[in-house]
Amino acid sequence: MMGKGMFTGMVALFWLAEAAFGALVVYWFVTQGFDSGGATAEPGDVPLEDRATTLRSLAMWGGFFALLVLGIIIGA
Repeated sequence: MMGKGMFTGMVALFWLAEAAFGALVVYWFVTQGFDSGGATAEPGDVPLEDRATTLRSLAMWGGFFALLVLGIIIGA
């Protein structure tokens, strides 16, 4: 049987892993994922989103996860 401390530690580790993955995705979008005049896309490829759309999307996801974490903290 798993103790309360071990369960809490595993949940914390899961959240840290999720945060690290999210940071990696945001880093990629900020440094590589924007349309930069062909630097990341070959001619004929599908054009990338413009910077404002991508930043708005990332902000919406960030807000969603902030609300999720806030709900967990308040509910605990």
